[in-house]
Amino acid sequence: MEPTLDAEDVTVIIPTLEGDGESLRETVRSCLATRPFEILLVTTDAHRERLAKLVRSMLPTTRLRMFSVAQANKRRQMCRAIPEVRTRITVFADDDVSWPSTILQWVLAAFEEERVGGVGTCQRLRRAERPNIWTFLGAIYLERRNFEISATTHLDGGISCLSGRTAAYRTHILQDPAFMYGFTHEYWRKQYQLNADDDNFMTRWIFSHGWRIHVQYCKEVEVQTTLEDNPRFLKQCLRWSRSNWRSNLTSMFGERLIWRSV
Repeated sequence: MEPTLDAEDVTVIIPTLEGDGESLRETVRSCLATRPFEILLVTTDAHRERLAKLVRSMLPTTRLRMFSVAQANKRRQMCRAIPEVRTRITVFADDDVSWPSTILQWVLAAFEEERVGGVGTCQRLRRAERPNIWTFLGAIYLERRNFEISATTHLDGGISCLSGRTAAYRTHILQDPAFMYGFTHEYWRKQYQLNADDDNFMTRWIFSHGWRIHVQYCKEVEVQTTLEDNPRFLKQCLRWSRSNWRSNLTSMFGERLIWRSV
């Protein structure tokens, strides 16, 4: 069967805070190497000129566009770019990842199944020049997560969270006004508006609207990323734990979809 999607059907959205830096440049270069239709970079107004400098340094490519928002807020940065997408597939990427050149071909293959609304990737820690106990803990955290999500999606289609480090979605799901509103107006305990947990919200939205999620677990979609390589790694773990508790409690006692799905 001939594929119905190719790289020209993909727009990549990269929210970033700093607007420039070697890590972001490596991310943009690796994404450009896969030849998507275009890459949309979103920073804050304060760092717009830094991002413009990065975009100019990537010339003569015409595949980059840049946007900004008034304040650092990942969800609003993502929503600033979503309406600008003109392709059938949108891929979100963090600003500290490196892609293999084969990633889009393998990610798009999963969308040949019509009910698949989101696709996840395999993730590994970028090898450090001087590894230590913190890099070891980060590496096994990502490896364990690869095993977990590939197993659960294979067994019953479930997944704890479709990680936002690199994830692909059907664009029309994201451009639904109901999604855009819900994404930027999520509250915890009806009091605290959430900026974090963006990938948890998107995972729940996909399932609650009748779509499936697929995970590609192979070398061709192995995304390399960075984590803290010092005691601040424990603070990262604490943030992840809080996000998971919030999302799991919302799933079980707020939306309650999981009980209807059993």
